[in-house]
Amino acid sequence: MRQLNLFELEFEQHQPKFQLMDTVKVILIDEQLDSETYHYRKFYEAHIINKAGEITNIHISPAGVTYEVDIYGAKYYLLEEELI
Repeated sequence: MRQLNLFELEFEQHQPKFQLMDTVKVILIDEQLDSETYHYRKFYEAHIINKAGEITNIHISPAGVTYEVDIYGAKYYLLEEELI
């Protein structure tokens, strides 16, 4: 039996659903999927729900894909599940 090191592990690569410069619409995430994000968007950033924006940057990590979206000149970092 051989022990693996961190560099031999293969991490699952997430493929982005959207590309740079795509126009997307922000939706309110399902509360059961991520309660903290749901409540934050609902009470502090309700003004961006159902608004369109443009993807300006994509960050891929082992945890998932995060998009930087420009909405009316302001940058927001949104999860893939929050965009259509």
